[in-house]
Amino acid sequence: MPVISICLSPGFQRSVVIDSLIPGEVNRLKSVIVDVAGKGVNVCRVLQRLGIEAFCLSQGGSNAGELMALARREELDLRLIPASGRLRTCTSIVETSLTAGRRVTELVEPSHPVDESCVNALSETLAALLPTASALVIAGSMAPGYPAGYPARLAGMARESGVPVLVDMQGADLLDTLAARPVVVKINLAEFAATFFPQRFGGGEHGGVLAQALVSPEILNAVADVSRNHVTSFVLTRGASSILLVRDGDVRVIPVPALAADQIINPIGSGDAFLAGMLAQLLTDRMSAWDRMPLQVLEKAIGFGTACAQSNARTLRPGFLEDSLGLPGLHSPLGESAP
Repeated sequence: MPVISICLSPGFQRSVVIDSLIPGEVNRLKSVIVDVAGKGVNVCRVLQRLGIEAFCLSQGGSNAGELMALARREELDLRLIPASGRLRTCTSIVETSLTAGRRVTELVEPSHPVDESCVNALSETLAALLPTASALVIAGSMAPGYPAGYPARLAGMARESGVPVLVDMQGADLLDTLAARPVVVKINLAEFAATFFPQRFGGGEHGGVLAQALVSPEILNAVADVSRNHVTSFVLTRGASSILLVRDGDVRVIPVPALAADQIINPIGSGDAFLAGMLAQLLTDRMSAWDRMPLQVLEKAIGFGTACAQSNARTLRPGFLEDSLGLPGLHSPLGESAP
């Protein structure tokens, strides 16, 4: 039974390497790699490379043929619903010659709108596929044209079919989707804070609560309070720092093994690799009661998810793993050689 990974903002990812970026000057790149991208795509890719049956359901566009050609070259099971808009291209600029280590800058294009026929077709396709699914993952933002609350609608469909749901989203999309009782919500702590108490804790994606080496008691108490109001397990990542596992007011702080700065090539996609690794471990453990899985089972899954995230950070391409990483009982992941 496959995992269905939903990606509502797919596209191309250009990973470019340069010694150092000089604004306002001509910059010559050392290498360029183009991959299929999107959070749900990355989750699917990592699952497949861990030997888990999975496919990604997403929308296409006027340049969907190019995307499918890339997917076929890496044997990625990508299933696109026809759409008229052009798929976006995002760019990661990896600088390798800085004295302070590598620096990665991400340039994110806006997604083109999808039309109503695409939305309806995706819903109908998912409804037909859910009876044979082992889990549903909904990760990332959605392109314009999808109606408000659409991820919650998809999660509700899975819940009605008895399929466990794992999500990686924030803001209004997450708040709406919580009503469908996802078994795991995986986001970083800054996204959690911005969703549930935006006026209380400041900072952005790489600052504020996410930049603190230790989590303050005030934040721990606030996170615990939120968890008491929802029937789900929250897994809150903090970059290279410890991870919070939260359910029913119980907060566990899980340490993360240190990763040397010189090992990190490109951290983009590590959160997606983490989610995929965590789910792969849960599926391997053959969960029978997803809603109330023991927290120690989730802790074990978080450990493997962390290994996947760090493996991704040691590669150039977002959503890829090294050759050496494997999961007991599953096939070792494929290599990350360019297609």
